[in-house]
Amino acid sequence: MPIEAICIPVSLSGKLPAMSALGTRIKAERERRGWSQAALAQRAGISQTTVADLERGTSAATTKLIPIARALKVNPNWLETGQGPRDTIPSGDGRYVCADTPEELAEQLLAKGNDDIAHLWQLILTLKDRQN
Repeated sequence: MPIEAICIPVSLSGKLPAMSALGTRIKAERERRGWSQAALAQRAGISQTTVADLERGTSAATTKLIPIARALKVNPNWLETGQGPRDTIPSGDGRYVCADTPEELAEQLLAKGNDDIAHLWQLILTLKDRQN
């Protein structure tokens, strides 16, 4: 049987509801990284059900937006509203890199470039020699 119409709820302004757009942004960022809902949930410290509910637009768990934004490394305001810069604003706390896993650390170091990697490696070897 052919589908005759697809209905998408819109607000009076003609825009998609905010929760639907929020869910779309979460899902798009999660998929961009190749993560499952469970993987995002683990990184954000929330349940997979919460991720699924937010992506479907059936939950307004705004208390979970900060950990989700941190896990996705996006600006929480952009994630919630779609306004402003997508990327997180550097905290200015003097960190060179900040990672939760060795893999994430490796990705961040690779993004710094070969010169920084070589310099870091030399520092590690120097410190290791001092310990011996």
